[in-house]
Amino acid sequence: MKKLLLVIAPLLLVPLLPALRPNVAKLRFAPAEGTTLTRTLNNVSEFSLQDFSMTINGNDSPMKPEMEMTMNQDQTVVVSDTYAKMADGKPAKLVRKFDSIEGTMAMSMKVDMMGQVQENEDSKDLSSGLAGKKVTYTWDGEKSEYALAFDPKEDNDELLAGLQEDMDLRVLLPQGEVKEGETWKVDVKQLSSVIAPGGDLKIKPKDNAGEESPMGMGDMGGAGNTNEWFDGEMEGEANATFDGMREVEGKSFAVIKLEVKVKGKKDLTESAKEGMEKAAQEGMQMEMEKVEVSFEYEGNGELLWDTTANHVHSFEFTGPVKALLDIEMGLEMQGQSMTIGQGMELAGTTKLRISVE
Repeated sequence: MKKLLLVIAPLLLVPLLPALRPNVAKLRFAPAEGTTLTRTLNNVSEFSLQDFSMTINGNDSPMKPEMEMTMNQDQTVVVSDTYAKMADGKPAKLVRKFDSIEGTMAMSMKVDMMGQVQENEDSKDLSSGLAGKKVTYTWDGEKSEYALAFDPKEDNDELLAGLQEDMDLRVLLPQGEVKEGETWKVDVKQLSSVIAPGGDLKIKPKDNAGEESPMGMGDMGGAGNTNEWFDGEMEGEANATFDGMREVEGKSFAVIKLEVKVKGKKDLTESAKEGMEKAAQEGMQMEMEKVEVSFEYEGNGELLWDTTANHVHSFEFTGPVKALLDIEMGLEMQGQSMTIGQGMELAGTTKLRISVE
């Protein structure tokens, strides 16, 4: 009898072994050719001015105003991607329709200059010249980059500058199979495709949709858009972890947790100079000499990956951001020249949501 029990006991445990073994998954990007996916991206950011400094010819200005400032943005982008041809784990030819690009931007400011207080609040709708247009991304193996073109062909190719193909979050995927709980490094130099998918989508206030914002200041009080930051110097860490499988509406998805803590610096002088030319005033000459943004960015994200269709299902990322803006301007007025410096420290939060159908 004892011998029989010794034989039966291991057999009873066999059905339990899969439950005791950690999940193993091979996560890859491989949608079927001809597949069309519609993705909705919502990006919300809130920033406030923490500190402000002002110098004239390198010395602290006795006329530095006291300032309070907040900036809020809410952007929603909807695109439909058709994977016309696949090769080597990426699209060889992608056709992207920018279905809609819209949002709102609100700014409030209070300036106290020697007891004279001025308050201003402004809210604008956002739009983009890309809305309603279709762009093809064709992989050029010799140049190792995508060639971009409107479909049908258009002459306003300036809208194509700064666009990025990857909105699939491929950079977050591991190489080969991973076990539940396994962690791998993500290249911080490729985080722009995660934090700002699609690149520069030319999102601007509607009453200025075809031009740069005043003085090239973009939407961050002079710091430009966050998608510009990640093209500069970057350092820090980004780690992804396979957190097992999750059932959502009767379907199983792989869960990837993301932790990011990076800092960097971006020189925005040239784009600021272009904007300054449009804002020049008669009788006063200004030259933008330096615009730099230093930033710290951290946060946590969660990616749900469709292991059957082999593409992203949804993604959420949120966290705090700090930015330090350093501006120097040369000013000539009434025969006098001077250099004005401004320093602005901004802090806030950003939240990105992506869903795919």
